[in-house]
Amino acid sequence: MDKRTYKHLVNRKLIASNLEIYIKTHKDKEPNRTVVNNTLVPLYKIAKFTNKKLNDLLRLPYTYNTKNSQEITDELKRMEFDKEMKIINHVIKYLFVYLPIQGNLPTTKFWLIRNIIENELIMQTLYILEIIMKQNYFH
Repeated sequence: MDKRTYKHLVNRKLIASNLEIYIKTHKDKEPNRTVVNNTLVPLYKIAKFTNKKLNDLLRLPYTYNTKNSQEITDELKRMEFDKEMKIINHVIKYLFVYLPIQGNLPTTKFWLIRNIIENELIMQTLYILEIIMKQNYFH
């Protein structure tokens, strides 16, 4: 890693995440929404950097990432479907609160090995990934 990238990744301002709770007056069973802003915490930039590196290293088949539901809708409108294709819809609720850390590490290791990544890089990647995923208010 070059010096410039290293300087960018090291967050010198140690700030805790903001935890905000929004009241949902229209819902009886779930009267509030918890929002955690992690963009200022020390591991945020490293997590973003690691995510880009993992996307390059893993090369997962049939993988689609979206930022919001409108992006999904637009993509589905453009797709051409045939009789063999199936769509799977996952409603993801509380994604980051219940992120299965123990399941993600072996899966990531499997795909890194499958893509013939050197062992030292695999171990470093898994170590960083574990630290990033453990950074969570609700652990």
